[in-house]
Amino acid sequence: MSTAVSDRIVSDIRNGRPFQRYADEVGTDLAEAYHIQDAVTERLLGDVPGRRIAGYKIAFNKGSSLAYYGLSEPCIAPVFSDLVVGSGARFDANRYRDFVIEPELVITLSEDLVHDVERDDAGLARHVASVRAGIELMDVRGAFAHDPSAAEAVAQGVYNVGAVLGPEEVAIGDLDVERIITTLHRNGKLEGEATGAAPQHPLDVLRWLSERLDRDGRALEAGMIVLCGTHLPGHPVSGPASIDIAMGPLGKVGFYFV
Repeated sequence: MSTAVSDRIVSDIRNGRPFQRYADEVGTDLAEAYHIQDAVTERLLGDVPGRRIAGYKIAFNKGSSLAYYGLSEPCIAPVFSDLVVGSGARFDANRYRDFVIEPELVITLSEDLVHDVERDDAGLARHVASVRAGIELMDVRGAFAHDPSAAEAVAQGVYNVGAVLGPEEVAIGDLDVERIITTLHRNGKLEGEATGAAPQHPLDVLRWLSERLDRDGRALEAGMIVLCGTHLPGHPVSGPASIDIAMGPLGKVGFYFV
C-alpha cells in the first residue's frame, strides 16, 4: 500500500499538483505515514545530485496543535540540503503553488548527537554550535483547505520546501527565549508580531527529536539544522514581495519572492 501512495505523492510534489489527502490510505496512522514519508524522501533525494538530508523540521509542537490533532508528541520531516539558503535569497514565485512561511529558531549541530549522549541541558548544549533566526518555507499546495490529519501531512513531508537562515549566530546558553520579540514585515509593512512565542525551548526540541530519531536507529549529525517550530501562524506569500523577519538578539533574516 505505502509504495503506491508514495509514488503518487512523489508525482504530485514533482509536478506541483494540488495537495491530495489520500485519506483512505493514510488516515490518522502515523506509523504508516512515516513509512510513506521515508519512501517519498528516498525518491526525492535522487532528484538533485548531491542532495542530502540537511536536518529536520518540527511540526505541531504547540500545545494547541497537539490538542487539535490529538497527538501525544510533535511530528518531524526532513529538510533537503539544496533547499537551505542564506538571508537575501530570491525565489521564483512560479515554482510554487501555495507558498507559506513560518519564522523559527534554527539550531545548528556542532557534533553528532548519538544515542549515548547525556540529554540533560548541559549535555545537549555541548552539541549545539549556534542558534539563528530562520524562516521555514512550505508549499502547502492547498492542503489547509482540506484540513488533513497530522498523518496525512507527515506522509507528504509536512509541506517543507526549504529554509532561509539568518547570518547572526547566538550561543544556546545566551538565548533568552521568553524575551524574543518576533516581527514579520512584508514590503516594509508589519504583518505579524509576537513575544516569547517559541513553542518549546530549543534544547527541549533537541532532546525530543534526538530521542525520536533513536527509535528509528537514526541520529542527528554535525552540521545538521533543526527548525524548532513557528513563532507566528503560517503566513501565505505571493509575489512580488520582500519578507523580513526580526528576532531580537538573533537579528534579521529575509528573502525576495519575485
